[in-house]
Amino acid sequence: MKGLRKRSLLLVCAASLGWCVRLGAEGSVIGFKDPPARPIVEAPYTDAQIADLIATLDSLLEHETDAAQWDEAAAPHLWMFVERLQNGTLTGPQEARIEAYLDEIARQHPDAAGVVAKYRRVVSRLTVGKVAPEITGKDLDGQEFRLSDYRGRVVVLEFSGDWCGACRLEYPYQKLLIDLYKDRPLTILSVDSDKNPQIAKQAKADRGLTYRSWWDGEGDKSTHGPIASAWAITGWPTTYLIDEEGVIRFVNLRQEDMLKGVKQLMGELATKNASK
Repeated sequence: MKGLRKRSLLLVCAASLGWCVRLGAEGSVIGFKDPPARPIVEAPYTDAQIADLIATLDSLLEHETDAAQWDEAAAPHLWMFVERLQNGTLTGPQEARIEAYLDEIARQHPDAAGVVAKYRRVVSRLTVGKVAPEITGKDLDGQEFRLSDYRGRVVVLEFSGDWCGACRLEYPYQKLLIDLYKDRPLTILSVDSDKNPQIAKQAKADRGLTYRSWWDGEGDKSTHGPIASAWAITGWPTTYLIDEEGVIRFVNLRQEDMLKGVKQLMGELATKNASK
């Protein structure tokens, strides 16, 4: 037992499989290097997948027969369509095909042209690989700042609000990121859709969330603020993970996946900085 203690060995067994693994003091398997981390990858879409997404949207829109309410009924379908497109990467020809398809929908339904244009902007400006559009606005204390102020840092950009239960579920992970990457080039920013900026400020302070927020709750509805509208935000929370060059790398990673995505981009940035 004394010798085992000196070597700080642990014996880990999977009884049902009938094998055991010895671990060293730091938890690594003795004799083997730790496996490489598996990167999160937004895989390129195939042309067949794009065709399937278009066919699905066509089928959904065909069921919307009330011309007077068509734009309102079509909006959730268009939102889900572009949200799916943000889960992968598009080639130039694929993007052109989707934009032409949306333009044709707008021609067929001129009263809904504004709604279609809103989601067309997501395809052209807010998909993976695009440089994130500039955001300029005032924080919860009324001080103006810009998204581009944070170039050179990995940025977690969250469209959120304390009114939103799903948004609040992200708070512990945001706090963990703040603690893990203190004094490192990671910034969390939010676009806050709460109606009262002082209530929003207090809610963040109560949870130890020290990141800066644009206040965007001054629309006719708090979720219709100018920043959220420019970014075509329909669901809360919506999260963009942006690299140090301002390029959108991931959209809507949640909780543990967000932790992994941030770790991945921070590793890339550290490697890049080390090679300079």
